[in-house]
Amino acid sequence: MNAGEPTVLVVDDDEAAAHVIALNLRREGFRAEIEHSAANAMCRVEELHPDVLLTDYLMPGADGLKLMAAMRKVRPHTPAIVMTAHGDERLAVESMRAGAFTYLSKPLDYDELVHVCRRAAEMHRLRCRFEDAGRLQLGHGLVGDSPAIKRLRHLISEVAPTDVTVLIRGETGTGKEVVARAIHGASTRSNGSFVAVNCSAIPETLLEAELFGHERGAFTGAERRRAGRFQTAAEGTLFLDEIGDLPVSLQPKLLRVLEERAVTPLGSDRSLPVDVRLVAATNQPLEKLVERGDFRQDLFYRLNVVPLSIPPLRERADDIPKLASRFAGRLATRYGKAVNDLDPALVDWLKAQEWEGNVRELENVMERLVIFALDGVLRIPDDGMEAAILPPYKREKERVLEEFERSYLQTALRLSRGRLREACHRTGLSSRQLYNLMRKHGLSKEDFFTS
Repeated sequence: MNAGEPTVLVVDDDEAAAHVIALNLRREGFRAEIEHSAANAMCRVEELHPDVLLTDYLMPGADGLKLMAAMRKVRPHTPAIVMTAHGDERLAVESMRAGAFTYLSKPLDYDELVHVCRRAAEMHRLRCRFEDAGRLQLGHGLVGDSPAIKRLRHLISEVAPTDVTVLIRGETGTGKEVVARAIHGASTRSNGSFVAVNCSAIPETLLEAELFGHERGAFTGAERRRAGRFQTAAEGTLFLDEIGDLPVSLQPKLLRVLEERAVTPLGSDRSLPVDVRLVAATNQPLEKLVERGDFRQDLFYRLNVVPLSIPPLRERADDIPKLASRFAGRLATRYGKAVNDLDPALVDWLKAQEWEGNVRELENVMERLVIFALDGVLRIPDDGMEAAILPPYKREKERVLEEFERSYLQTALRLSRGRLREACHRTGLSSRQLYNLMRKHGLSKEDFFTS
């Protein structure tokens, strides 16, 4: 879309008629350019980038329909208005079937001409905005110019328009969901829902119902019928994160859904068709899980149709300055802080870190730096603050995990009053897992007995 006045390319072999049309359009704020043949018009398309093509139907050499077809190859979003002789409905219908925005009968009604050209230019503006939004969606979060990221963006643009199943591989924190959302946003399903499910975060006893839905009374607590995530993602994209943690008992059921394109809710004997594009992700080597018998080989083949790998941040250190700037700007807005610059020494310091937590860890560090910023410039923290800002990844992960486990178990045992079978039912843990975790954290069921 041209900035300012919209451009109309007028194509008519009648020179006098073309000049009158252009004059009327210019009076109404359009930029009108004239050509008298389809061949000359095509030569000027890349120069003008017209917002509207206004062409006569019958011209010597290539006619208006051939011009439309040629235009569509290089400017697919440019609307075409076809002018036909008065009373020639056959040509008008043929133009519409060929994809014309509309047609106008000669002699022209110039008020109608201006009105139609405005509508066509507005449609072109909206199409361009939608296309730009699609590009932004494709690039959102995939910041950087490293060869690996450029290749990843290219692969996404190639695979997104198809409905093929994609398996995203990458370490924790590399942005697997960002890539999945980019695939969805650049696909023909972008108007549908993007539904994400973390297969490791939902207890095994609940995951089947979560994915496939359930009927009323299918299990204790199922007081009403509920659609599963496959159904809520209808005509959109279902993202199964941490697919390597999918319980073995559910793997054949997922395989059946992928093969039959239908789900059977818990408590039902009816299969319901689903129209979903599946994207899965894992930080585990699924091939090794297959060798150990922890992951079905046939399901792996179904998921691994198109594999996409996200490089760890340590392998693309040159992308860190752009990522840090992006995070700093966004976080400064969130916290109402004035951040104007990143000190060069800070950038070098960031590039020297190992980033075992990848992009997610970098974002966390930038968040802390923004919060403590005083003069609008982010700098290397002093030694005392550095430890608080960037603790060793593995130690911090273990600390947070242990705190979560202990708190979670205490809550589960308190709610079940120390009854381990009920605690297993509530948490989805096996009795062996529960005993091991209780022993690890020094918890005893007797401490939670109540009279």
